[in-house]
Amino acid sequence: MSSWSGRRLVAGLIDLGVVAVFGGLLLLIFTGFQVGRQPALSNLATHLVQAALVAVAGTLILACFEASPLEATPGKLACGLRLRRDSDSGHLGLGRAIVRNLFKLGLPVPLAYLAALAAYDGGGWPAWVGVGAAAVVAASYLAGVLLGDGRPVYDQLAGAVVIRTAPGRRYA
Repeated sequence: MSSWSGRRLVAGLIDLGVVAVFGGLLLLIFTGFQVGRQPALSNLATHLVQAALVAVAGTLILACFEASPLEATPGKLACGLRLRRDSDSGHLGLGRAIVRNLFKLGLPVPLAYLAALAAYDGGGWPAWVGVGAAAVVAASYLAGVLLGDGRPVYDQLAGAVVIRTAPGRRYA
């Protein structure tokens, strides 16, 4: 693994931890609202709401970090990476950061989660559709990295490029 891909992997794992902590807190709050209320949501509806809640919250948290003057999520900041616009190396902006993170996190996480739920619930065609959709998303990310300019599809769709800076440096 090259130092570039190693930096991106470590940054992604740190960011995944940040999203997991915030998502876990949101799920605890959501569960607290469900306890003792009748009628409660069905199991499937509850899982759909939970998956959407974590995906949307994670997307917005990461997008706000990337659109901030820091131009980096906590993981990217720790690993010396920043995000810029591909066209002119300018500030990415909130709209592009949201698009980037919707395709990076907001789409694959609920797909994989719901596919796992369908498989656990007896499988059948819903599980295979979910697994197939998650595999297509993962394959498109891998193809983006291996083909063309080496950027994942979510960076290409958002017109973003990841640049290197000194680790811990607050501004590029």
